[in-house]
Amino acid sequence: MRVTTNWPKRGFTLVELLVVIAIIGVLVGLLLPAVQAAREAARRMSCTNNLRQVGLAALNFETANKRFPPGILLPGPQRTPFPGAYPQTPEGVETTRHSGVGHLAHLLPFLELNQVWSVFQANANLNPDTNGVGAVPNSSQALNNRFWRKNPAIFQAAQTKISTLLCPSDVAEAATTMSNPYTIAYATAITTPPQVVVLLDGNTDDNAHILLGKTNYMGCSGRSGMTGSNALDPSMPDGADLGKQGITCDDLRGVFFVRSKTTLPEIKDGASNTFFFGEVTGGFRDPMTLSSRYSSFWWVSSSGQFLRYMVADPTGPSWRRSPAVGHAAKFHSMHGSGVHMSYVDNSVRLMSYSIEPRLWYILGGIKEGINGFAE
Repeated sequence: MRVTTNWPKRGFTLVELLVVIAIIGVLVGLLLPAVQAAREAARRMSCTNNLRQVGLAALNFETANKRFPPGILLPGPQRTPFPGAYPQTPEGVETTRHSGVGHLAHLLPFLELNQVWSVFQANANLNPDTNGVGAVPNSSQALNNRFWRKNPAIFQAAQTKISTLLCPSDVAEAATTMSNPYTIAYATAITTPPQVVVLLDGNTDDNAHILLGKTNYMGCSGRSGMTGSNALDPSMPDGADLGKQGITCDDLRGVFFVRSKTTLPEIKDGASNTFFFGEVTGGFRDPMTLSSRYSSFWWVSSSGQFLRYMVADPTGPSWRRSPAVGHAAKFHSMHGSGVHMSYVDNSVRLMSYSIEPRLWYILGGIKEGINGFAE
């Protein structure tokens, strides 16, 4: 026997369905920012840990060698910028004289990368006190001091991707159009303030843009490193206006610069008051929106970052007008309002881009002797 009923069939009306969808959409909209904030907090923590690992490696290097590694093995101090465009710079007549190896490469054995480090040890002179000047062609002195890019073994080793040197909030390897081999500072005369130049490599013959390992962290060179200039620090925007206290541009040098051998006792301002390492991103064609990225830094030749352009230009419409603008000449991060900077005591803080401009120079210098703000 078949039983039938006349009960009405129940279901969702269109209005009820739309209400449920709307409620779910609101909940997702409320949840996503919280999830994104949690993810960014985790990325910041990872970035902070990376900086501490790099700082610890540099401190261990200092313990083993009684000095910090040289910023970069190039000729210096400079009186004029290197002529021409990379890769003709800085080689030219310097091909067999200076290896151009940067400070991060010296930290490889302290980052548990001994296999990569052994390649540098076997193929390059890493002593900041010696170079290949006057070397007999094809001699061991000339070969060990040749520019790293001319050395196939080092070029291969430099392709190593080092996770400790990459910020999880950035994608440094996305910059495949050009690269930033290193940053240099020069003074055209002993009496003129140094200038800063970020070199760009557009040579695609060896696919270096794609192959070479990148970095989001570099050591601090201070205002403009050590150039031999005795010029007083000028007023803003090219300086921090500290010259009126008798402070020269070279007085504002940081831990890392060309063939530097900075020791802990030389850091007169104190380990807790002096920048050690900081974040870098590279260059953006639209730096105000951080879009159209075109360059990032290689760890093999990282030379240290300067603080000159951390002072905003209040008069011009250029990218320097905002200290938060991403550009290869600045310490910069993808963390929004600030950039992680480590100190020589290996503490790490998120520095706001809106801090008093002169504070960048004061914290970046190892011995300018200012413990406060200049009036």
